[in-house]
Amino acid sequence: MSLLVRMRGLIVVMLMVAAGFSNQTNAASIINLSEDGWHSWRVASVELAVEETIYVLVNSGEPKEIEIVGEWCNGRWHEQRKHENVIDLGLLSVDASIDWLQQHIGTRTDLSSDALAAISRHAGDRSLQILIDIVESDAHHEIREEAVFWIAMSEYDKAFDYINGLLMSN
Repeated sequence: MSLLVRMRGLIVVMLMVAAGFSNQTNAASIINLSEDGWHSWRVASVELAVEETIYVLVNSGEPKEIEIVGEWCNGRWHEQRKHENVIDLGLLSVDASIDWLQQHIGTRTDLSSDALAAISRHAGDRSLQILIDIVESDAHHEIREEAVFWIAMSEYDKAFDYINGLLMSN
């Protein structure tokens, strides 16, 4: 094998490692929730040309609530929050938002449930794949059930195909 081919392989591996590390640190550095109170950011939605707004309540440095507001909920929650002091992080990438939310899916908690709902509203195939991975994992059965619910609520053809496959396999 030539030196050039080995160097290319090494560069590809280094870029993959850097990309994985960058995603984790990127979400943590972009989504800085060090202050207590409500924080928000916007991301591209599953619906074309629409943004969703993610709200996170932080208390004692820890996220306590996650809410998502967009066209699908008619913005009612947003109307109640618009006068409160919300730290707006602006428009963020779907990947940074999903990376942050994914850290908060664990055992059966309201925060896990809220994170799953928020992930389901993000644009792109990654959000659907995360939900599918949870369904097929050894996560708590209630978390898997919620992931199935949010897949079913998805507007992607792939989601319909996946749910249909689940129903046909039993």
